[in-house]
Amino acid sequence: MVPWGMPQGFEILFEDDGILAAAKLGPLPVQADATGDPSLQGLLTALLSERDGRPAFLEAAHRLDRRTSGIVLFGKSRRAVSALDAAFRGRRIRKLYWAVPDRAPPIPEGRLAHRLVRDPRSNRTLAVPLKGRSELWSSKPGTPIPPEALNPDLAVLDYRTLGHGDRYELLEVRPWTGRTHQIRAQLAAAGFPIRGDLKYGARRSCRNGLIMLHARAVEFEHPLTGEPIRLTAPCPLDEPLWRAFPEEALP
Repeated sequence: MVPWGMPQGFEILFEDDGILAAAKLGPLPVQADATGDPSLQGLLTALLSERDGRPAFLEAAHRLDRRTSGIVLFGKSRRAVSALDAAFRGRRIRKLYWAVPDRAPPIPEGRLAHRLVRDPRSNRTLAVPLKGRSELWSSKPGTPIPPEALNPDLAVLDYRTLGHGDRYELLEVRPWTGRTHQIRAQLAAAGFPIRGDLKYGARRSCRNGLIMLHARAVEFEHPLTGEPIRLTAPCPLDEPLWRAFPEEALP
């Protein structure tokens, strides 16, 4: 079965003097927001401060949507945050997501390439198909994107079907770009929105307040030491659907 997480809202996966990686297992904002609700960064900072007996510095190097679970990387110094930020901008941190869509994709494996348009009034991102694109990179999974094709509104991801349950399928998603709501918007535009994601067309919500999108793994070289690191995040305990997929079908 899919590995289970810890019963609390987060779990620390890796920590050294420079960085910390945690799995967000509940509907927490990564950083404090207008709701005033506890944040993952705030909870971790308080935990480290109490443990070490002194005020801790901790800052997220990237974001996950509040209703998405999985791995978040933090810097424990301004130098580490800057190094992680440079690694993300240089696409040297490789991310892998799991997603359970409301409907099965029409083909088991593919690439989605869109232009994203942000609507701040509804806090939604619209994924618009690229027009006039016939280059190989825009349609073939695994093909690198030429640097000259990258622009702030381009979004590209590859997906493939990993496993089948009684009613749902499990997808592996590898984004080539990191845009706000990218995976949610692109899968919805392609006709298979993520289960529980009412904002992007799902039929019903999930009872735990999350959507079925999980930042499953990251792989990178430690930005301060050069050490190769690969981390895997457990799935939230309180969503039994993650357990519907046989372990032997998963990487």
